[in-house]
Formats: sequence, C-alpha cells, structure tokens
Amino acid sequence: MSDRQERPEQGVLDQLPEIWPEQAPPRIRPVYEDLRTALRVPDVPFAFRYLANWPPYLAFAVRQFTPFVRTLAFEAAAETLRGEIARALTATPRTGAGAARALVLREHEVAPKVLLVLTAFAVGLRGRATDPTPPLGTALPEQEPLPIRPAELPRMVDERIAPLPDLRSVPDSALDALEALATLRGVPTVDDFSRALAAVEARALVELVRLRREHPASMVESLRARIDELTDRLVQRFTLPGGKVLPDFMVPVSDLATIDAVVAALRAVAREAVIDVTLARVALDGPEAAERSPYPVNLPVA
Repeated sequence: MSDRQERPEQGVLDQLPEIWPEQAPPRIRPVYEDLRTALRVPDVPFAFRYLANWPPYLAFAVRQFTPFVRTLAFEAAAETLRGEIARALTATPRTGAGAARALVLREHEVAPKVLLVLTAFAVGLRGRATDPTPPLGTALPEQEPLPIRPAELPRMVDERIAPLPDLRSVPDSALDALEALATLRGVPTVDDFSRALAAVEARALVELVRLRREHPASMVESLRARIDELTDRLVQRFTLPGGKVLPDFMVPVSDLATIDAVVAALRAVAREAVIDVTLARVALDGPEAAERSPYPVNLPVA
C-alpha cells in the first residue's frame, strides 16, 4: 500500500480537544444521552466528542437527526453499508481476534451508523446535490426500501454492546502500530476502534495493520469512493439537519466553514474505521457474517 496521502481537512482535528462525557457542559449532557440511546451504545462515539466543541451545532444536528436513527430504515441502511464493504473484502484471510472479539463486534454494529450520521451531517451542511427522492430501485439496492417512520424504535442501550475501554492513554507498545495504521489510512487514528484495539489487544492492532497491507492500495481507494457514494445515497431518504437554518439556532455563521471541515475530517476517519472493522469481522467470522449486524435490533437483548 502507498504512503499516507494527506487530505486538506485532516489537520483540523489536531487542534480540537475531545469533550468526554464527565467533562461535558450542561447543554451537551442531554445531547450525549440522546446519541447513546439512539445508537443503543453505552458510551459516546468519537466523532461527537469532537463536535461537542460547538454545542449549538451538535445539539441542533442531533435533535434533528436522531429520530431517523431510531428507525428500521436506518438499521437497513447500515446493513446495506456492511454488506457492500464485506463483499469487497471477501479475500481477507481468516484469523483469530482473541481478547478483541467483543470490541470487533461492538464496532461492527456501531461504526457504520456513525458514518451514516456524519454523512447526514455533511450533506445537511452543504445541501443536497441531487434529488432527495430518486425513483425507487435507483436510490438504494433494495427494490422496495423500508418506509421511514421517525422514532419508531425505543430509546435504549443494548446490553449486548460492550463498553469502550479508557481511550485517553495508549500503551507505548501500541504506538508504532497506530502510526502504521494512520499511514495506511491516510487519516489520524482518533476513532474508537483503533484506539481501543491499542488499549486492550495490541497484537490484534498489529494483525489489522497486516491485513490492511495485504489489500492493494488501488482496491482500497476504489472502495473508499464506493463507500462515499453509497452513504450519500443512503442518507438522501431521511430528513437531514439542514445548514441554512443554523444561524436561527444560535450557530454563528463564522463557525460554519470550520464545522463543515471538521465533519468532513471525521467522516473520512469514520470511513476508514468501518473498512478496518469490516476487515477484522471478515477475518474473525467470515464474509457472510460480516454482511450482517452482530446485534440486530429485531432480536431481544439477552
């Protein structure tokens, strides 16, 4: 694979602190709770810890979009994304994941949804480039997409989904592997999956780097383009948090360009994390399993 190719927006994350839940200001705490119970996870995914640097924007975007996260249509969109990436990575050899299994399953459930949410935020900020309701059979792989019924799923945290370890310090023994992964991705390793691997199972992180290197750079670049196009189409069916009304919700116009750049950078990181967690899931359980949610919403919590 080729060396890292920096993209213009990546440097914006270097200057931002993460707002952890226990440090969150009062306005952000209910936003974090909204995210947790919409995504059904016990903690707050990385992208929103960065976007919390703009409380009015994050509060607006989350309030507008989490009703659509809590739909069977959104679950189906995440499943479509999982299937597309898994089918592109079927050549990945099987291997063991050891102590990282719970983390792989967790992120295989959560990471595609985080990418879709960030895509919705990005499209909302820049406006739709295409008709939001293309003819059936052209917008999505399914002939008959599920109807969108906002907030049809209850607020909850799925007890099957493992919590994250402490991500605020990374063992020195994992730093080289993290840097190697960042080089292969072309984006910083600020996502939950790579940092959690470094924290709980550095050997699994080294194995992930090896798996990445076995896939030609041209194939991965093509997959990136396919993911970007697919996620853009998948979110078009939902009502997105539109950027034109942000000044009405106390988001300064002077902040919009920076927020747009940060969302773009986070979306790039999330895309790479989804590729990596799918690689890990294929290696763990095979490509057929990697096409499906490990914790489908239609099955009860154990």
